Amino acid sequence: MKKRSPYRDLAMTQGAIAIVLFLMIPLANTFAPAGAHRLAGVLHGLGASLTLLVATYMWHAYYSFARGRDQAASVLAWRLLMTNVLAAATVVAGNWLYIGYQAPDGASEWFKLHTPFAHWVVMEYKEFVSLMTLPFGIGANVLLRRCVSGGSCSEEMKRTIGVLLTLMWLCLLIGFAFGLMLAKWKLA
Repeated sequence: MKKRSPYRDLAMTQGAIAIVLFLMIPLANTFAPAGAHRLAGVLHGLGASLTLLVATYMWHAYYSFARGRDQAASVLAWRLLMTNVLAAATVVAGNWLYIGYQAPDGASEWFKLHTPFAHWVVMEYKEFVSLMTLPFGIGANVLLRRCVSGGSCSEEMKRTIGVLLTLMWLCLLIGFAFGLMLAKWKLA
């Protein structure tokens, strides 16, 4: 009988703890002061966190797809669909949150008065970059579906899908990090 390594269990435990703690970050909005658009903040934060986690998980499927493993394209297509749906839902929740952000007594006024850089550079850049996840994800999905329906996928097509997925993931990561920065600056 082969002895099982304890490191796998340790890695799984660390990963589970990291995911739980990672998802608790947006739940802090439930304790925000009244009128702070709690529900929209929680939904947007959870959506952004889950989208980033699922997109990272999607990358594991891309590696198998790029190597040409059996059934990798269908697994990648499913994970990419989940990422695109989560990204769209997060954008919807973000737009709902944006209404309060732009309100006369909202966070945008506070940022314009106290840290103009936060609004005019970070927030505007975050908005644009975060929205770019959808065209990159949809483009990768269209190309992937074309590969699957054609039966085989050229190396150039696989690389193009990989570039689109990389850009999508980077946009998600930048939007997530800048969103955390803005929330921290507002709370400080």
